[in-house]
Amino acid sequence: VSTQSTGNDDRAVLAYLKNCRFNLEKSFNMMTESLKWRKSFGVNDISKTTFSQELLTDPYLYFKGYGKGGEPLLVLHLEYHKKESEKLPDLKKYIAYLLENREGAQEYKKVIMLFNMSGCGLGNIDYDFIKYLISLLTEYYPDILDNLLVFEMPRLLSAAWTIIKNMLDEDSRDAIKFVNKQEVLEYVDKDQLPISLGGTNEAAAANVMENDFQSLAEKKQVTFTQQTPTKRPNSTSAEGKAGNMSPLQITPQDTLTFSVQQSNSESVPQSIKMVNTREVQVAYKVKTTAPEHYRVKPTVGLVEPGQGVEVSVQLTPGSAVTASRDRFLVQCTPITSPFKGDITEYWRSVEQGKVTEHRLRCKVVMNGSAIEEKVDHLMSNNVHTTTAPNMSDRLSAIENRLKAIEQKGEATNRQTKRTLIILQIFLLVSLVYVSYLLYQEYNLLQETATAVPAATPKIKPEL
Repeated sequence: VSTQSTGNDDRAVLAYLKNCRFNLEKSFNMMTESLKWRKSFGVNDISKTTFSQELLTDPYLYFKGYGKGGEPLLVLHLEYHKKESEKLPDLKKYIAYLLENREGAQEYKKVIMLFNMSGCGLGNIDYDFIKYLISLLTEYYPDILDNLLVFEMPRLLSAAWTIIKNMLDEDSRDAIKFVNKQEVLEYVDKDQLPISLGGTNEAAAANVMENDFQSLAEKKQVTFTQQTPTKRPNSTSAEGKAGNMSPLQITPQDTLTFSVQQSNSESVPQSIKMVNTREVQVAYKVKTTAPEHYRVKPTVGLVEPGQGVEVSVQLTPGSAVTASRDRFLVQCTPITSPFKGDITEYWRSVEQGKVTEHRLRCKVVMNGSAIEEKVDHLMSNNVHTTTAPNMSDRLSAIENRLKAIEQKGEATNRQTKRTLIILQIFLLVSLVYVSYLLYQEYNLLQETATAVPAATPKIKPEL
């Protein structure tokens, strides 16, 4: 049983290694569980005829459009989902089939998942369904999620989402973005967003038809190849579409490269250089899809005519492994009259149609080589050794070590429970004893307060 029915085995192994932060034992264990699931669930045997056809004719979960980095957009309208246990098995098969036949499956391409929460109530929150989705994205298809956009979430459901976030691993929690109709445009262009979400994309949903993805790609004129950026214009706006050049010359043009010594170390600071090619001032703003992973200074500013500025960008410790999924967006707009006010306040009043955008991908280099190459080297030196004659011995050794760790953890849990019980008993006895002392003290004070002092005889004065 393969990890991907049509996928690239090395890319699949790399995805598991990234998800486990290159811990070989955890990665191996995770792949083993994933293979067991694929076999028991019959993933490779799922076709359009193995689930209810209602999901095809009136789907509320489908692929439609692309993110700004060319990632396929998986849309879920949670408003139309009802908790029906008898329909859940079919829905699980449908989702697995969507992911297996998604565009870019062979290259293990990332996807953006958009949860449309507008109009939802507590009756639409199905924890069994959501737990299954989470297990797909974190255990069985690791490193597939570029971003999870939670669209227009009602305040009533904030507590429910707190529970859901606790089910996710750290990387998946970082991928969750809460957006409204304006903020979602930072991740998906309006012409790629479905009309029901405020976009202008009128194309049919690409649910599970094998040729739908290719036809959509041809309509969009995007070429998808392994590890190759999509051929989209790097600067887009109302002006850009009209053919005007960006007011800023930005370096680098495509990729922001960070250099680290180790995967958990801080990067050497990099710069985004911007030169004003206009005869007027130009305001700029720098955004990122993962602000918690970077130190960016300054994030907004003003570039004088003919002058240039540099924005310092530094990758924080521990962020190198997942940095390749991150993106930067440089927005700029010319200012026709001299401006000396607060540039942050100015950006709040800028019309979207006057903004030019420049997108940058992220890449991490460790000791002179891309971190993906380091992983390939690690895989060739370690993972591929399992094809040697002593493969069973190696697997048995890893399994024994995992069992020993599990047993040790269970013993620790039992000891912790016993200790907690003893502490609870001790606290209870102490509380009873203190209560008894307070009761005795209270009685003593009551007796003292109610005691009547002896009368003192009066002495008559002598005449």
